[in-house]
Amino acid sequence: MAVPGVSRATIAQLQNEAGACETVQQIIDVAVTAEALAVAALGRAIEIAQSGALAMNDEQIQVLQANRVAEQAHYQLLIGAGAQPLTTTFTIPDPMIVSDVPTFLTTLIGLEEAFIAAYMAAAQIFAIRGQSDLVRLAVQIGAVEADHRAHARFYAVEAGVIDGVPNNLAYEKALFSTVTEAAEALQALGWIGGDGPEISYPGPGEIINPGVIYLEP
Repeated sequence: MAVPGVSRATIAQLQNEAGACETVQQIIDVAVTAEALAVAALGRAIEIAQSGALAMNDEQIQVLQANRVAEQAHYQLLIGAGAQPLTTTFTIPDPMIVSDVPTFLTTLIGLEEAFIAAYMAAAQIFAIRGQSDLVRLAVQIGAVEADHRAHARFYAVEAGVIDGVPNNLAYEKALFSTVTEAAEALQALGWIGGDGPEISYPGPGEIINPGVIYLEP
C-alpha cells in the first residue's frame, strides 16, 4: 500500500540510512527521561492544586492523577527494558506554571505535544529498523499522551484560555525527526538544567490511581 507523499525512492533511502538512526538504547533513554519529568512535574502540580494555590477542581486533579499513573507505568516499563534516565532532576522554567492555571494548561498542552511527537519519531526509527514490536509500543504510549493533550485542551477551552475544540487535529504534528531533538527541546525550554526551581523524580506525594487500567502493554 502506497503512502501519500512518500515515494518508493524515499522508502529505499530511509532503509539505506537505517544504520545512521538513533539506537534503541538512545531512544529509550530519552523517553524514560521525559516520563520521569512528567511524573515529577505532575506530582508538583497536584500537590499545589490540592493546597489551593493552583485553582483546579477535584475532577481536574483526578485527571492529573490518572495522567501521572500512566506516565509512571511508561517509566517503569522503560526502566524494565534497560532504559537509563539522562537525569532525574529537572527545573521548572517559570514558577507560574504551577501557580497560574492558564500557564499550567498551555504548558501541559505543549509538553504533551512534544511527547507525542517524540514517540512518533521513535516509531518511525523502529519501523526503519524493522522492529515492529517497538513500533507498536511507541504507538501505544503516544496514543495515551494524545489523550492527555485532549484533556488539557478541554479544560483550557472550558476556561477560555484557548479557542477551538479539544480534539482539534486529524493528524498529530510531527515536530521532531529524531528523539534526541525532543530532549534538546526540553533542555532549550529550561526543563533540564535550567535556572528555575528543581524537582526530582518521582516528585512529591503518593502516586494515586483513580481508575487507570491496562498498566502493562
